[in-house]
Amino acid sequence: MKIFHDSFLSMKIDNLALGIDIGGTNTKIGLFNQTGSLIEFRTIPTNKAISPENFIQQVAYFSQSEILDPLDIRLGDQKIIGIGAGAPMANYFTGVIDHAPNLGWSQVELKRLLNFYFKCPAVIENDANLAALGEHQWGAGKDLSDFILVTLGTGVGTGLILNNRLYRGHMALGAEGGHVLIPHSKKRICSCGGEYHLESYLSAKGIKQTIKEMTGEDLTIEDLGARYIENNAAAIAVMNQISEELALGFVSMAVLLGPQAFIIGGGVSKLGLALNQLVEKRINELIHFSLVGKIKVITASLSSDKGAIYGGAAQVLIEQNRL
Repeated sequence: MKIFHDSFLSMKIDNLALGIDIGGTNTKIGLFNQTGSLIEFRTIPTNKAISPENFIQQVAYFSQSEILDPLDIRLGDQKIIGIGAGAPMANYFTGVIDHAPNLGWSQVELKRLLNFYFKCPAVIENDANLAALGEHQWGAGKDLSDFILVTLGTGVGTGLILNNRLYRGHMALGAEGGHVLIPHSKKRICSCGGEYHLESYLSAKGIKQTIKEMTGEDLTIEDLGARYIENNAAAIAVMNQISEELALGFVSMAVLLGPQAFIIGGGVSKLGLALNQLVEKRINELIHFSLVGKIKVITASLSSDKGAIYGGAAQVLIEQNRL
C-alpha cells in the first residue's frame, strides 16, 4: 500500500522521523515530519520464515527504495532524526524483545539492529504503547489526560496514558491488559500459554472462533458488523457475547486505573459505534457505582492500523525535544 503526498516535495523536508509497527502479519512503515504529518506510508509482509536480523535488514532496504529514494534521502541522512519501532513485547529499557509468541521471536536485540541498519538513533516500544502515544499526541486522546488504548488485532494489546504520560511499569512490563483474566464458561488457551486471558477471546482469531461457534459460519469482522446493522439475530447474539467479554476486561482495568476512556484500535475497531455502545452500556451495568457513566468507549482516530507508527514518530520527536 502506498500513501504519497506530492505537496511535500515542495516543502523543506527535515526533522523527519520514521515510525515502524512490526505486526504478526504485516509491518507498517511511515515517514513523518515534526507536526505529525504522514509523508509516506508502506506495508510489507512480516517474514517470519527468516531470521529477525535478516527481516530488519529487509525492512531497511525496502524503506530506502520505496520511501526515501523518491525524496532523494539516504539512510543516515541528518534529515532523519530517528526511528521509533513498535513490536509485541518490545522492551523500551533494554532494547530487546525477550519473547514475542505472535512473531516467534526470542531474545532479539531490536534496538541494536535498527540502529545498525537504519543508521540513526532508534527507540523501541511495545506496539500498543506506541499506539496510545500516537493517539495522545495527534488522535482521539489528544484532549484526554488518562485513557487506555486497546488494540484488537492479531493479539490484544493495551497502552496506558496516566496524567498525560505513557506508563510502562517496572522493566516495561506494565499495562498488559490483553492478559487480564475474565470469567468464562469456555476455557481457551492464550498464545502466551495462559488460560482465560482476554486475548483468547477478543483477538481477531478469538472473535472469529466465537463467530464460528455461535453461527457455524466463517464470517469476517466486516460481515459480522454488516449483519448486526441488518438486525440479524445470530449477529446480534455474537455482538452481545464479545461485548460482554470486552466489558469484563475493561471493568477490571477501570476500577484500578480510573481512565476517562477506552480507545479501541486494531482491525476489530471496524465494528465502530455499534461495538462501542454495547461495551459502554455493559460496563455501566457491571462497574462500581462511583464510575457509572464516567468512562467512554471510543474508536481510535488514527485509523485502525496506523496508531503505532504515529506513536513511533512521536516518541522520536519527544526524545529529541522536537515536540
